[in-house]
Amino acid sequence: MKVGYIGLGAMGGSLARHLVKSHELMVWDLNARAVADLVERGAKAASTGAELARACDIVMLCLPRTSNVREVIFSSSGVQDGITAGKLVVDQTSGVPQETAEIARRLEKLGVLMLDAPVSGGIPAAQSGTVSIIASGPDAAWQMAAPVLNAMSSKVFRCSDRIGDGQALKLVNNAMGAGYRMMVLELGALGLKAGLTLGEITQRFNGGYGANFTTKKMLVAKLEGKASTDFSLALMVKDLNEALELGLQTGSPMPVTSAARNIMQVGLNSLGGEARLEDVFRIVGSLAGVDFDRGTKGSDVPAMIEKDRSSVLASIESAVDACNHLAAFECVAMGLKYGLMTGPLDEVLNSGSAWSFASETFLGSLSHGKPYKSRKTIGETLNALRHVARLSARHGVPFIVGNAVLASFETASNEVGDQSDIGMIFRCFERGKETASSI
Repeated sequence: MKVGYIGLGAMGGSLARHLVKSHELMVWDLNARAVADLVERGAKAASTGAELARACDIVMLCLPRTSNVREVIFSSSGVQDGITAGKLVVDQTSGVPQETAEIARRLEKLGVLMLDAPVSGGIPAAQSGTVSIIASGPDAAWQMAAPVLNAMSSKVFRCSDRIGDGQALKLVNNAMGAGYRMMVLELGALGLKAGLTLGEITQRFNGGYGANFTTKKMLVAKLEGKASTDFSLALMVKDLNEALELGLQTGSPMPVTSAARNIMQVGLNSLGGEARLEDVFRIVGSLAGVDFDRGTKGSDVPAMIEKDRSSVLASIESAVDACNHLAAFECVAMGLKYGLMTGPLDEVLNSGSAWSFASETFLGSLSHGKPYKSRKTIGETLNALRHVARLSARHGVPFIVGNAVLASFETASNEVGDQSDIGMIFRCFERGKETASSI
C-alpha cells in the first residue's frame, strides 16, 4: 500500500520517519529541507498535493490548522485534483471537529474515505513511536488506516466511528493538561516566594494525591536542567481556543481552561509567535516575581520554620489536587455533552498529558458506570484553597487559575454543602448533559 504524507513539521516529520521504514512513502511540504530529509531516508518527493494523491492509496496530513488542511485538499493542484474513489485521507492535525466533518462530507461525494487521527504526547514520544494517536471515523476507513497508524506508534486508539471525535478528544486532553500545567506553576511560584525549594515542592506533589503529568514530567525536567517539550505556545493557545469553543457550543462552563488560556495568551502576546510551551515557566515566573531556574538552587527568602513549611506544602498539595479534579470534571463533562464516550475518555486521557491521580480514579469510576467518590469533602478542600489564596496575596503572587478553582468550590459549597464529597461538583458540571450530534 502506497502512503503519502503532507506536512513534515516537527510532529509530521517525526511520524513520517516511521512510515518510510515499513511502507512505500511519498512526501510533500513547502519546506524543501524537510522533504530532502525524508528522501534521504528512502521516500519519494511529490511536487504538488495532486501528484501525491494520484500516486498514493492513503494521503496523510499533519498541518497547523484545519484551514490549512482545507486549502491543501481543495485548492488548485491540491489533493482533490489527484485523488480518486476508494482512497483514504487521514488527518492528523489538531483541528476543529465540525470543520473536519464538513471536509469528510465533501470527500465522500468523491467516493473518498476519511479518518481523523490527531496525536498527543509531544515530539519525543512521536520520535520514539510511543505517541498517542486518537482516531475516529467509519469502519472502512479505520480498517484501511489501522496498519499504517500502528506502524507509527504502539499507542493507537479508536474512540468512535464519528469523524471529528478524535480531534474533540484531543482538545479535551490538551485543555486538561493546560489546566494542570498552569496551576502547578502558579503554586510552584508561590512556594518559591514563600521560601520553599522547587525540589521539595516537586517531591511533595509527586509523592501524594496532587501528582499529574506536569509534576511528573515538566517539574522533574526543570530540576534536571532539561526542557520537557518543544511544542509551540501559539499552537497550544489555538487548541485551548478550540476547546473553549466546544464548551460554548455545548453550554459547558470551563473556568480552569479559560484561566489557563488567558495566561498563555498574555505570554504569547509578550514573547511573540516563536514562543514555546516551555516558556510558561518564564511567563508565570515574571507574573509572580520569581525565577524557576534560580529556585532550583534555593530561594533568597529566609527559611521557614518547619511547622510553617509543612503547612504551606500541605495546602499547595491540596490546591493542586483540587485543580486536577476540577480540570477533569469540566473537560470530561464538555466531552460527554459533545458525545464522546466514557471508555475512550478514560483510556486516552489517562495515557498521556491529561493524566493525574485524580483523573485516573475519577475516570476509572465513570467508565465502569459508578458514581465517583473522592477522599475529601468540599469543605476540607475549600479551607486549603482559602489558605493558599491568602498566601498568594501575602507574597504578591497572582492566583489566576487558583481563583477560578476557588470560585467553583465556593459555588459548590453554597449549592450542595461543605460536607458533600468533591465528586458532587462533577454532577454540577454534568447537568443538562446531552450529545452534540446536532452541532
